[in-house]
Amino acid sequence: MSGVSRRSVLDDRADRPLMARLEAILGRTLRILVCGVATFALTFIEQVAEILAPLLLLAGIAWWVLVNLTANLQLDPMLQNVVTQLPRSLYLGGHYLTPEGLIRNGVLLVAVVAACRTLNGIIAKET
Repeated sequence: MSGVSRRSVLDDRADRPLMARLEAILGRTLRILVCGVATFALTFIEQVAEILAPLLLLAGIAWWVLVNLTANLQLDPMLQNVVTQLPRSLYLGGHYLTPEGLIRNGVLLVAVVAACRTLNGIIAKET
């Protein structure tokens, strides 16, 4: 046993005013709710970024390799006309997409995943 009886712990609680106990309970509840919402948001962002990061990286690298390799090939003039039609950028949904931009965005999403995991770890240690 710890040397403290259950009765003395209950007496200490009874000595505290009711409002102080309610404030403590409300404070803990509010902190749990805020941490829960923050953890949910960070985990959701992390999951979306984990899905999109490799897709953007692979699409950007494949597009960049395709454009740069085909530009240096010596082909039949008819095929050369087709190869020169490969786009170096796309205007899609109000955004200009380039291979370098896709690669950059993929790397940034990897950084977002790392930041979300770090913040989730900090929140887990605090709660």
